[in-house]
Amino acid sequence: MASLKSFIKAVRKAKTIADERAVVRKESAAIRTSFRDVTLDQTTRRINISKLLYLYIMGEKTHFGQVECLKLLASPRFVDKRLGYLAASLLLDENQEVLTLLTNSLDNDMQHPNAYIVGLALCCLGNIASPELARDLYQNVEKIIASNNVYLKKKACIVAAKLVEKEPDLFEFFLPKIGQLLSDKSPAVLLGALRLTNSLYLASEDTHPVLVKNIPKIISHLKRVNTSGYQPDYDVMGTADPFLQVALLSTLRTLATDEYCPDQHLEEINDILTQVASNLDSGKNAAHAILYECVRTIFAIQSDQSLKILGVNLLGKFLSTKENNTRYVALDSLLSVISIEPLAVQRHRSTIVNCLSDGDISIRRRALELSFAILNEQNIRVLVREILTFLENCNDNELKPYVTSQLTIAANKYSPNEKWHFDTLIRMLKLSGDYVTSDNISSILALILQCNDNELKKHIVQKLLTSCLEDSTQFGLSLITVWSLGEYADLVLGTNVEVHSKEILVTDKVVLDLIDNLINNSTYSESETVQLITYILTAVIKLSVKFSDGASLEHLRQILNARTYDNNLEIQVRAVEYQEIFAQDVSLKRGLLARMPAPPVKERESLTLQKANNKAKRVGSSPNSGVPSTTEDLLLDLMDDNGDSNGVNGNKDATALLSDIFGGSNGTVSASQNNNAAILDLFNTSPAAPAAPIAEETNSIPAFSNNFIKVSFVPKSFPSNGEAIIEALVDSNSASTVEQFQFLIAVPKTQKLTISSSSEGDTLVPGGRIKQVLKLAGKQGSKVKFRVKAKYTVNGNAIEEQFDFGAFSQTL
Repeated sequence: MASLKSFIKAVRKAKTIADERAVVRKESAAIRTSFRDVTLDQTTRRINISKLLYLYIMGEKTHFGQVECLKLLASPRFVDKRLGYLAASLLLDENQEVLTLLTNSLDNDMQHPNAYIVGLALCCLGNIASPELARDLYQNVEKIIASNNVYLKKKACIVAAKLVEKEPDLFEFFLPKIGQLLSDKSPAVLLGALRLTNSLYLASEDTHPVLVKNIPKIISHLKRVNTSGYQPDYDVMGTADPFLQVALLSTLRTLATDEYCPDQHLEEINDILTQVASNLDSGKNAAHAILYECVRTIFAIQSDQSLKILGVNLLGKFLSTKENNTRYVALDSLLSVISIEPLAVQRHRSTIVNCLSDGDISIRRRALELSFAILNEQNIRVLVREILTFLENCNDNELKPYVTSQLTIAANKYSPNEKWHFDTLIRMLKLSGDYVTSDNISSILALILQCNDNELKKHIVQKLLTSCLEDSTQFGLSLITVWSLGEYADLVLGTNVEVHSKEILVTDKVVLDLIDNLINNSTYSESETVQLITYILTAVIKLSVKFSDGASLEHLRQILNARTYDNNLEIQVRAVEYQEIFAQDVSLKRGLLARMPAPPVKERESLTLQKANNKAKRVGSSPNSGVPSTTEDLLLDLMDDNGDSNGVNGNKDATALLSDIFGGSNGTVSASQNNNAAILDLFNTSPAAPAAPIAEETNSIPAFSNNFIKVSFVPKSFPSNGEAIIEALVDSNSASTVEQFQFLIAVPKTQKLTISSSSEGDTLVPGGRIKQVLKLAGKQGSKVKFRVKAKYTVNGNAIEEQFDFGAFSQTL
């Protein structure tokens, strides 16, 4: 048979995927045939296993060689055992039934006189140990821990830690040994002992008092290593044994946060942390690793105020290094400690701001998030100026919605005066392009309405008009300018504004030219154009009582008339309605088209960048949805689950359901709900639908709600045997009848769902309810997660809603 080298060459010579697969299939067949030979010698078996490992690396099937791996490691030769244990570690896992055949080989080899063979067996056990293997072989590990061989002792400690993680009840056998292991001065043994200490601490609360008593030993080791001289075997770039120091600090952090830790130990820990932080040169990467663990420990335990400031200053030093990874870690750490030491973090403001112009996008993102976190009344002017500069030069479109949202929140909270506040928001609108969220537009419009100073309101409208005349391609700016002109054009008519360094007089013609320019602008998407046109129509009807020139009024009438034939039904209906109002008496129109009352401004909390990115990815959500939905991500990507998904419907087969659920639908398509452009909808002040007079289930879990339906789930039975019974409740939220209702649900591939047909039919009358019983079966202990799609018709309009739900506390 050809060697492994020849096989690899043949694979690499393949010019197409088909050629490569042909080579792989041919070699796999040859390996299978060879394994059937009862007279197969160990050398050939070893070559076959080597090829099998190469196939495993390529992602090919290798299950047919699992038993042959066990035959290979049963050989007395070291070269066979080495390859056999490597193959067993890679090709097997704790769920394989063939693993039981490995127990005897591991038992024998862990008692072998050759230390290297014992080491191989320990490594394999640590990698693939199941709870059963852990219970069968822990005694062998105990014996090796008690041996004098440092090499095996370290490995045995690490394997013992993994066995305790697999079978927590084993802690009682290894806990008595931890005191002696932590007294050992060998760095290798100490590393293993510290690893075992952490696993024992997590295994059971009964271990905590015993482990906390060993804190003085860990502190003494840290002092010894920190003050020791040059040790060639353990020195890394002038730092004494950084791996051991990091492990010691990490273990100290775990034990010092325990309730059993006495104050005396905490004082000693504070002293040693100060010593470690002061003695290390922060110019080296190995030293940075130790200092980082030191800072994490400082902020995890009850440390002194001066020590916390020292920790922040260490992170500030990290920011001044040229190593990108170190700077990223510093920014991330400062973000987590700012709530503890805000003033100390503020001292490094200039360094943080400098990171906004860094070439690495990861550093820029973290610096941006930290810049928003340190904003306050004192530094708002400086930081906002830097953030706006960052926004102007930002090429990452995913960041822009986050920046605009956070800027809006920060300006609302910390602005020194109203004029600066509005000037900042308008500059943000000029720089943000099409990436201003509807929440931001809603907030800005509400702030303009609430402004009681007419001179300031005049300044705002002038500034908006100037900005829009200079650049009419910014969607958010255009939207707010059109709305403001409709409400307050009378404040700026006859005044002068500066456009491109030239003074121009604001007249009816200037406003109408701007409106015409926006109507004919081709830079916006179709949905943006529809929303902008609806705003323009509202502005046109309001301007009809502010303009007095006959030619201007005729121009306004022509704009409305042209839109009565628009392809979009919403625009057409609005234009026809406004045309009727336009023809009414002026005195009637003045009362009808008076200025809007100021709505309340929604309080919005700051978002982290990760949450904002997740929010920005959601598409297709109904404006009234309780849970935003998305159709562009896969079900199990959203649910952090592996595998594909199955869908089951009481009225359709599974194939049709999957095509429904994962089709190209983007949520609601109803014209009656597509009123985002309406001012009242924008401020979410539209009257709520009447509540359905149905008694709520006491243990129901709300999942979704809009103007028409409310969906909730009632966990009826979770016997923890891999099965569950859940009741789905769909209640009416509207005064209109919901017809042709369909309820579609997808679950992970590992689960099977059966939905009972509804006894109430597919019609949901006002105040009515539809019930459906869901029977779920799957792997015991797995989480229950749904992706739900509801299809229905209201007043002849077809509506689709989609959402994800996984709020059950119970598991199968």
